[in-house]
Amino acid sequence: MDQKMNATTSTRQTGNRARVRRYRTYHRRIDYVPSPDVLPIIYHYLKVGTDPCLAGVIDYLVRTGHRAITGNGEK
Repeated sequence: MDQKMNATTSTRQTGNRARVRRYRTYHRRIDYVPSPDVLPIIYHYLKVGTDPCLAGVIDYLVRTGHRAITGNGEK
């Protein structure tokens, strides 16, 4: 079997698109557009929270909301 790879094959397997495809296999992407009344809440937690990452703030708010609705932190 020929071990040579052309540039297209090599790029497909090792380029940025391939890396993102491998990452997305285990890390699902959810596109989310917050409502205008929710944006100030998100910005508030971005400022005062310990996690300056938007994904971390949304994770925190979802977990906190879940605990408030269900009364516990269980899945």
